[in-house]
Amino acid sequence: MRTLFKTLTAALLFIGLMPPAQAGMIATPDASRLPAAGMQNAREALVRQLTDLGVEAAEARARVAGLDDAQIAELNRRIADLPAGADAAGILLTVFIVFVITDVIGATDIFPFIHPVNTK
Repeated sequence: MRTLFKTLTAALLFIGLMPPAQAGMIATPDASRLPAAGMQNAREALVRQLTDLGVEAAEARARVAGLDDAQIAELNRRIADLPAGADAAGILLTVFIVFVITDVIGATDIFPFIHPVNTK
């Protein structure tokens, strides 16, 4: 039972960390305005910017390959303004609080200084 609870807790934590997927339609006139060579240059520029920010080149190419043309254009415009890992402290605090709560209810025994409420 304890193993099942730990597995479910970990699964729920990771579900909360994944961003929601978004999709949208691009009208034909909008798509025809994006020349292929221009978008290739924009992709290469984005890869360069990501590598300048510390992302490995192979990983940057893989990430950029997964983006559509509209996302590439938006990132090229806003890359300097976007936060880089700004929410890491909040995520770590949330994980810590979840572990404290599971220790208090007796589901886990991670922190030795926390005594479970329900001792059998």
